[in-house]
Amino acid sequence: MGLYERIKDVAKQIQKTGNTELYGQLIELGAEALDMQNEIVSLSAENTELKKMKDIENRIERHTEPYITLKDAPSQILYCSHCWDYEEKLIQVKCYDSGSFKCTHCENNGTYDTVKYEEYLQRERAAFRNLSESNRRNRW
Repeated sequence: MGLYERIKDVAKQIQKTGNTELYGQLIELGAEALDMQNEIVSLSAENTELKKMKDIENRIERHTEPYITLKDAPSQILYCSHCWDYEEKLIQVKCYDSGSFKCTHCENNGTYDTVKYEEYLQRERAAFRNLSESNRRNRW
């Protein structure tokens, strides 16, 4: 039997005796008990959330670039280190084929794969050189 049911049973017994002062005190006590019960539920939920955050914090693996990953994660998902540090949110970054990434939430960006990024830059430079040479040939 829960606290609320026990208070109701005692209230019925007091009501039978006709002691209205004691009945009023019991009603007040019951209201306080319900408030405390609600507080316990709220604190319990907060405690669960804090434990979850602490677990995530212990699993975070930091990298030289501004992104983080989770240790022992089944896949290497990249998350924004800025969003985690300032908002305690795991926001997945958008990874590009160029080896770079960008957070869609805070616009944080960087490089997750330097080899891919260097290859991308070489391709861009070559394309720019070709375009420049083509423009020079077309002028004459």
